Amino acid sequence: MKSKKQVLVLGGGYGGIKALETFAHNDFLDVTLIDKNRYHYLQTESYNLVALQLSLEDIIIPLDRLVQGIDKRFQFIQDEIINIQETKVICRGGEYCFDYLLVAVGVQTFLPSLLKHEKLYEVKNLSNALYLKQHFENTIVKHFQKEQQLSNIIVIGGGSSGVEIAAEMQNYINESNLKEEVKISLIADLFLTELDETSREKALDTLQDMGIHIIKKMVTKVQNNKVYFENETIAFDFGVVAVGLSAHDFIEKLYFPKEKNLLKVDAYLRLYKNIFAAGDCALLEDRDGKSLPQTAQTAEQSGVVAAENIMRCINNKPLIKADIKIYGLAIALGGKFAIATASFIKVDGLLGYLGKKAIEQYYKISLKLKI
Repeated sequence: MKSKKQVLVLGGGYGGIKALETFAHNDFLDVTLIDKNRYHYLQTESYNLVALQLSLEDIIIPLDRLVQGIDKRFQFIQDEIINIQETKVICRGGEYCFDYLLVAVGVQTFLPSLLKHEKLYEVKNLSNALYLKQHFENTIVKHFQKEQQLSNIIVIGGGSSGVEIAAEMQNYINESNLKEEVKISLIADLFLTELDETSREKALDTLQDMGIHIIKKMVTKVQNNKVYFENETIAFDFGVVAVGLSAHDFIEKLYFPKEKNLLKVDAYLRLYKNIFAAGDCALLEDRDGKSLPQTAQTAEQSGVVAAENIMRCINNKPLIKADIKIYGLAIALGGKFAIATASFIKVDGLLGYLGKKAIEQYYKISLKLKI
């Protein structure tokens, strides 16, 4: 009987969890997940949390219970990762040896120095998302109680995260009959570049019809609760920053090859002979060598491939090349309206909303059934 191999998975996000599911019920593995947080954060639903549609328990899943639910032999360790050496991971609370390692620690929101402000928040981090939710909630209450006459909220970033948060907050404002009192401005030089031109224009028209002020300019300065553009200034009470992603600090210090500050993996998602990477922290490419966007679906697919290849290494089988695809996307535009695309199919409105909710609920329920 062969001895069990010690496998460490760093990061309990979409890629790490999918890897655990792939490793499950294999007797030749001892698998441990390490994450500094005790929860799996359903970050794709953060727009609903901020806009008061979901509670905290709706968007987190306890990692200790989830890991045990995936496979009772698996372990979870809550610790902060500091460095990686050839056969061990250095954490703040100890050192952990491995035979094989999967790095799936995700990324953090890129926050340029000019956008660092005490009242601007990002939502990649759960704590910041909760602060933002609190500010939005307090704003709504102040207007309900006639303690405030006008509030200005800004959202900086024209990608799906910024658009979804702006749209869902505006929907809540409209349903609360506060459209004339609480104003939202969505600011970016480019919007929803992942959509085709027709879908992009439809999305922007929908946002404007809701009451969102679209500003197609770059921010040049943020100072004294004012955001500055060329020949224009807007005062704000608080805001959201969703302008891009960057690697975690410890990833930048690793000796592995990197490109665009992401871990540069080979066709098998391998960094080193016994070390693999998956999810947003890895530079993922399709079969044609084109960089893939950092999404939940690419993270999940890469987590499966990396885990499969670790098991193939252990069993002396040929590795499989990653063939990661974007099967479609869905962007919420407030209330029961979304735009969804898949291959040559495009739907919007209620059908798009139902498609997006089906995807979110399928993923969430499948995990919650394990705890």
